[in-house]
Amino acid sequence: MLVVSTAMPSVCVIADTHRLHRDLVIPACDLLIHCGDMCSFQREDQETLEDIDQWFAEIPARQVICIGGNHDFPLHHREFRFSQATHLRDSKTESFGLSIYGTPWCPDLAGFAFYADEASLIEHWRKIPTGIDILVTHTPPAGILDLPSSGDRHLGCPHLRAELERIRPRYHFFGHVHASAGAASVDGTEFVNAAMVGGRDFRITHQPWLLEID
Repeated sequence: MLVVSTAMPSVCVIADTHRLHRDLVIPACDLLIHCGDMCSFQREDQETLEDIDQWFAEIPARQVICIGGNHDFPLHHREFRFSQATHLRDSKTESFGLSIYGTPWCPDLAGFAFYADEASLIEHWRKIPTGIDILVTHTPPAGILDLPSSGDRHLGCPHLRAELERIRPRYHFFGHVHASAGAASVDGTEFVNAAMVGGRDFRITHQPWLLEID
């Protein structure tokens, strides 16, 4: 569990729950942010999204913001709408005085939800505004908390990393690469890979990240 400061509001960050959201213990917080992959390998997993939407109402968070991930096909096809969370898709919202932008796209995964080719990724990342407090993506930027368990290559998006030089968010939250769950500070931005599962058996192996942001 990470605590950045003692100021408010408190922000809890999770990602890659893969149908195991009810195995988590969410601490009391002002805002919960889910960085995508609520579903698993099923191409259509409406029931999981319905259950996690209900779970969002049960946890001790005052507000919830989420984006989709590469396993969340019903979100990609716009077949599901959250009633208990603000779903961001290339869009921005304000919460507890924080400006938050969310975008779900991923490279290198043709056939999965929210896959985008190189030209589309560049276009999506260019839409991200400057002056935001929190950027929420599913994919990491290249070179930051993006190594698989083999450690032999970077899985993050280099075009997203390049755009970060322009955007310069205070915080960047993501998941996707389970083996690199953790936190890092690079060029004035605090990065968190909030993947909850780890290993090939997709068990919950990490705790939610709790930050208090002034």
